[in-house]
Amino acid sequence: MAEKQNRTQKQNEREIRQLKKIFSTVQLLEADEIGSPARGGARGCRGLWGGSALCANCVARKAMEEHTRCSKLEAYGNSLYEVTAAWVQVDGRDCVLEMSQKLDPEAARALTGFVDGQEYRDMLTGMYNRQYYEEKIQTEKLTAGVALIALDDAGFANDVYGRYAGEALLETAATVIRRSIAASDQLIRYSEDELLLLQPDIKQERFAQKLEQLRLQLYAAEVPGYARLQLSVSIGGVWVQDTEADSAVRRAERLVQYAKPQKNTVITSEAAGTGDWLDCRQSVLIVDDSAMNRRLLSEILGSQFDTAEASSGEECLRLLEQNRTGISIVLLDVHMKGIDGFTVLEAMNQQNMLDEIPVIMISSEGTVDSVRRAYDLGASDYISRPFDARVVYQRVTNTIRLYAKQRRLSAMVADQVHETEKNSQLMISLLTQVMEKRNGESRDHVRRVQITTAMLLTHLAQKNEQYQLSRAARRRITMAAALHDVGKMELEDRLLNRKELTREEWAELQQHTVLGAKLLELADPDREEAFVHTAAEICRWHHERYDGSGYPDGLVGEQIPLAAQVVGLADAYEGLVSGENGQQPYPHQAALYLLCNTMSEKFSPLLLQCLQEIGNALAAALAAPDEQDLW
Repeated sequence: MAEKQNRTQKQNEREIRQLKKIFSTVQLLEADEIGSPARGGARGCRGLWGGSALCANCVARKAMEEHTRCSKLEAYGNSLYEVTAAWVQVDGRDCVLEMSQKLDPEAARALTGFVDGQEYRDMLTGMYNRQYYEEKIQTEKLTAGVALIALDDAGFANDVYGRYAGEALLETAATVIRRSIAASDQLIRYSEDELLLLQPDIKQERFAQKLEQLRLQLYAAEVPGYARLQLSVSIGGVWVQDTEADSAVRRAERLVQYAKPQKNTVITSEAAGTGDWLDCRQSVLIVDDSAMNRRLLSEILGSQFDTAEASSGEECLRLLEQNRTGISIVLLDVHMKGIDGFTVLEAMNQQNMLDEIPVIMISSEGTVDSVRRAYDLGASDYISRPFDARVVYQRVTNTIRLYAKQRRLSAMVADQVHETEKNSQLMISLLTQVMEKRNGESRDHVRRVQITTAMLLTHLAQKNEQYQLSRAARRRITMAAALHDVGKMELEDRLLNRKELTREEWAELQQHTVLGAKLLELADPDREEAFVHTAAEICRWHHERYDGSGYPDGLVGEQIPLAAQVVGLADAYEGLVSGENGQQPYPHQAALYLLCNTMSEKFSPLLLQCLQEIGNALAAALAAPDEQDLW
């Protein structure tokens, strides 16, 4: 850009509009808005960066004083900007045109290595890095609060969402902490997912309180772009006086190890000194009929874990039943008198205890068959005697952490499923309202069909194992049932809500099944979405009948998809008890009689049997308020 002297205001405005297509910010600064370090100015760089003082290397001031054009690189937050300032004259006034452009992240990272002092800066967050700690801090004597802050879910976020999610967690944590600490404090990226905070001016009695405040602020923070991620940290803190930094940091590291299993916890040296941190320790149940073996394992683990003992398989199962949520892991001997370890493991598996409590088998017998059997029954690990104390400790620690990670993953997946389902239910509710206005099919009717469908499916799953009806499958079919008549939205008004139809009109009305299926297939042409596929099946075939008398395709028996069979029976039952098309409604028992006797050939014998067996419960459920849970 060539600087033009004595340009008019209009010319300048035109050029600024063009420059804004290239630069992220463009501003025109008057001479009195720039100033000098001595006399200050009204805005200058401070307007761009939000600072409270002029930059020592202010390019706007230099351009004004030297009547020239100059540039610099400026770090702001976690980003790097190129700033260019050019002296211009606008209507005879000396001004500076200042332009800035955020650099591409990869380019920024490459350039930071060439900026003075940047060898000590973390390229992602802008905080000090591990090199800075090792070269400038590690051997120094400190009187300060020293805290190691570990991100609980950084690795988990990387595994589930990719590395950018882990980086987003780290950047958010760095931003929140920097906003909350004093200017004299130092924040260092100590490892991939750990931050080191040094607070030289904080009082000892204030230190633990400050860390707790940081924990709460971090937990409340939103991670940009990842609404489902929760910023949780485990913090270990020590306040030291005239102590070498390396020694203080290692003490903080040990406290973090106590905090991590609990997750989202602060443990300070004061708490550890009083024994309060014991509340955060994980509990290990040692099961062995040898007192010596139990004592040996207790001595290995007792310094870091709470230990309990059981001398038999029977006692183990009794303790697990009494304190199912209080036991973190079980160390289980294979060979014991009475109930052996394999039998205990099998019982835990049958009672679904292994979903929450991992088991490490311990035995002097390490044959392939023994190990394979342990893993087949659900053991997380297998340790053979004689064993190394460090190996036992590490395997116990790793297994507990793995299970904690799995539980967090399960919770997150459950949240995602719930959110998706909530959105689906909202969509179905809106469609149902449209259908009600269009063809008079009430939301009450749809709700009653859903209730009947849900109860039939649940009873069928309990009654006959040949149908692979998981809870998720039953929920999907029940939700899709709400759309069984969505095809009626495509029909002309003259065909809807009429008591009498001609043969031709009846044939047109029957087409709502095909039309509904086509509507849903358009939403998912590749048929990859299970919900849409199920809903399309229900739409097309819920009027098919077991004896082949239904429509539109004349399917017979088990040719009809199960979902369509169940919803078809639920729809027929609801039509009888509510009085479909203005007909006189039948009482519950009369409707059951008609379906199971007069119309029995039209429906699956097994489903009719299920309908009879749930009859009383179904009548009660349909009479209950609409707010009842379908599941």
